[in-house]
Amino acid sequence: MINESFLEEIGLTKNEIKVYLALLKIGTTTTSKIIKEIGINTSKVYESLERLLKKGLVSYTLVKNKKQWNAENPTKINEFLEEEKNKINKKKEEAKKVINDLKDIYESSFIDSEYKIYEGIKGIKTAREHALEILNKGDTFYLILSSFFGENKLEAYFDDFHKRRSKKGIVLKAILNEKLKEAGEKRASLKHSEVKFITSSFLSPTWIEIYSNCVSIGVLGSKPSIFVIKNEEVVTGFLNYFGGLWKIAKR
Repeated sequence: MINESFLEEIGLTKNEIKVYLALLKIGTTTTSKIIKEIGINTSKVYESLERLLKKGLVSYTLVKNKKQWNAENPTKINEFLEEEKNKINKKKEEAKKVINDLKDIYESSFIDSEYKIYEGIKGIKTAREHALEILNKGDTFYLILSSFFGENKLEAYFDDFHKRRSKKGIVLKAILNEKLKEAGEKRASLKHSEVKFITSSFLSPTWIEIYSNCVSIGVLGSKPSIFVIKNEEVVTGFLNYFGGLWKIAKR
C-alpha cells in the first residue's frame, strides 16, 4: 500500500502522485496512455509531467518526435528532498536579513514611543519577550510581584522565560509576596537569580518589571494587561522604590 499522504507532505500534488504511480506501473509510455490510465484532464497530466520532470522524478526520450515518458527510480525522492532542504536553508539565510531589517524598524518604532499597552496573555508574553531581546548578559531584570491572576495561566510561560533569561546571563532581582514562596524559590534556584519576600501590605495588586530604560506595570484580573513606559526618569524613580523594598524584604 503506497502512502500517498506522505508523498503529498513532501511536496507532490495529488495529480503528480497519480501520474508518477501510473508510470511506475506501466513503464515507458506516451502521454495519451497515461491520460487513459488515470483518467484526469489532459492539461493537468501535462502540467504534472512538467513538474515531475523539474523534480527529477520522471524523464523522457523522443521516439519519432513523440515523448516517451519514464518514471525515475523512487530513490530519486531522497535527492528531491535534499534539494528542498537546501532551498529551505537558503530561505532561512535570506529570512535572517529580512527579519533583522524588520526588527530595526520595530525597535526604532518602540524607541520613539513613550508607552505601549499590551492586553491579554499573548500581549503579556510579547512584552516579556521584548525585555529578553533588549537585555544582555550581566543586565538586570527587576520584578515586584504581589500575586498571580486567575488560575495562574502564565506560570508555565514565566518558568520558561526565567530559564531562558538565566541561560542568557541576565540577572533577576525579584521581590515577591511572602505567600508566593514556592514560585520564588523556584526562581531563586536558577543561576543569576536573587529573590526576596515581603508582606503583601507593602505591595500593590499590580506587578512591576524594571529593565533597561523601561518600566512595565501589569494589571491583574480576568483580563490582564501590561503598560510599558519608556522613560529614564520613570525608571530611576521605580528603581529607588525597588531599592527601598529590597532593604526591608527577606530571603
